[in-house]
Amino acid sequence: MMNKHYSFIQETCEIVSELFNVVITTIDKDYIRTTGTGLYRAKIGNKVENPNVFKSVIEHNQKIIINNPSREPACAACENRDNCKEKAAVYAPLHVNGEIRGAIGFIAFTDEQKNNGLFSSDIFVSFTEKLSELISSRIETVEYADQLMVNLNETLAILNSVHDGVIAVDDQSMIYRVNESATRNFGITEQLIGKHISAILPDQVISAIQKSAAYIDNEVTIRGEQGDVNVLLTAKRIENNGKKHGTILNMKSFTEASNIASKILHESDYKVEFSDIVGESKAISEVIDFSRKIAGSDSTVLIRGESGTGKELFARAIHNQSSRQGGPFVAINCGAIPETLLESELFGYEDGAFTGAKKGGKIGKCQLANGGTLFLDEVGDIPIFLQVKFLRMLQERTIEKVGGNKAIPIDIRVIAATNRNLETMMEDGEFRSDLYYRLNVIPIFIPPLRERREDILVISRHFMEKYAKHLRKNVYHMTPQAAKILTDYPWPGNIRELENTIECALNVESQEVLTTFSIPARIKAPKNVQAAYSAELVQAETAAMPGHNSQPTDLRASRRKAEADEIIKALDQYGWDTKGKKHAATSLGIGIATLYRILRDYQK
Repeated sequence: MMNKHYSFIQETCEIVSELFNVVITTIDKDYIRTTGTGLYRAKIGNKVENPNVFKSVIEHNQKIIINNPSREPACAACENRDNCKEKAAVYAPLHVNGEIRGAIGFIAFTDEQKNNGLFSSDIFVSFTEKLSELISSRIETVEYADQLMVNLNETLAILNSVHDGVIAVDDQSMIYRVNESATRNFGITEQLIGKHISAILPDQVISAIQKSAAYIDNEVTIRGEQGDVNVLLTAKRIENNGKKHGTILNMKSFTEASNIASKILHESDYKVEFSDIVGESKAISEVIDFSRKIAGSDSTVLIRGESGTGKELFARAIHNQSSRQGGPFVAINCGAIPETLLESELFGYEDGAFTGAKKGGKIGKCQLANGGTLFLDEVGDIPIFLQVKFLRMLQERTIEKVGGNKAIPIDIRVIAATNRNLETMMEDGEFRSDLYYRLNVIPIFIPPLRERREDILVISRHFMEKYAKHLRKNVYHMTPQAAKILTDYPWPGNIRELENTIECALNVESQEVLTTFSIPARIKAPKNVQAAYSAELVQAETAAMPGHNSQPTDLRASRRKAEADEIIKALDQYGWDTKGKKHAATSLGIGIATLYRILRDYQK
């Protein structure tokens, strides 16, 4: 150990040495002299040259008393026993936490020191034992203090590595620790250490923390050196055996909270770039190019397009190429939330704003999107009474919580999307014109899939790769007949419907190529029977309901007919002889036996 750890022990040894006229020295288990008086003072820090007796004390863990040097058993192996300078001595082990960590020696070098009666006194021997225990205890204390300092430094390093601001207060609510994030992000400096927490928090917040068993993520305004700051505050009591020892206060910024919320909602894991948007047609390429150009702006965007065209995909790609890409992307479907709840979802609410409200209030999606992008899907479904409040948010960039009266500033970019005709809704008084013009700053129209048919097979193969891996199937190609069915179909549900179709087809496909037989019947039914097929489906579903008396329609007949029609077309092309049937089966991706079975069933 370093000599500085033994300063107290050295002082104690010097006092005892003067008091009893003896020389005292201590060593560690490596036989390094750690303290010493008299002639040993100058040898502190050096290794003992002839540690014969010390070695015996340490190895046998026993006290040794020497009254006749050179004739004592302990001196038998000593190299200096014939010319030993010691006249008498008491040696004892030093224990630290139950482990031998060294030894202490009380030594007489003169006859005067030897004949003072101490070394033959049982009381002095007992005293040396107690002094050994005192020194051992002091070493334990020093080492424990060192370990505490190491633990404290580790704790401080951890405390300063977190992004949240942390303040520690004692049981009297006095601040005794502040981490670097609290100083850097919220203006809470170490100058506040020793002051009451009321220097930072309002009295009502302090009272709420003291009364509440769980104070978690509540919106609070704190007082920092740079002024008032809105944070999410969590308080955790420090208790032991039911006694309160203080409180740890954790502060998050709203941007940090938004990022955490995004991760919880899997928003941050869903990264989309423009390169992820599949399509090669001129129509979709022009939309992608235009979206790239406006991505860097903070202007509001309105994305129009039928359901399933990929409006959210474009919104995410715009966000991820903007200057806000490091901030949250918060999406909300205005049509999926009841009108009575939509306002609180968008703007949040204060504590006690209405019956059933969460204690402490709630942060709305607008505030969670701070520093990032708010995506409003189905914006045409925002009720007329709420459109005024949303318009004010767009104009003033502030919000007001339900039940609150304070304007809260926000920094967000709004991207809205709808499949409804907002112009018609304005004429009918269902959508405010001033809100429409605020949203329609940068309009983007995504064409439906039927208007870019050259993308159908490209997108289909993309989904085939996706679901082949997911379903662990080796189906990456399709027959020409299957490709024709997919390109001929009008796809009213657009890309979403196409994806569902491919997923369904790969689930039932038994070949290593996607065939017409795995495509759902409603997709491959001729255009002139689409309506009839849909009617049959409704009739079958209705008939299957409890209490319905009519017999359900056998939809398998429609599928058998479609399958047979494909085979007949192939046979007309390749011939009806055996050779032609083999060619037809190969082109359709089925076995010859399957071809004969379908023809046989159809002819029944």
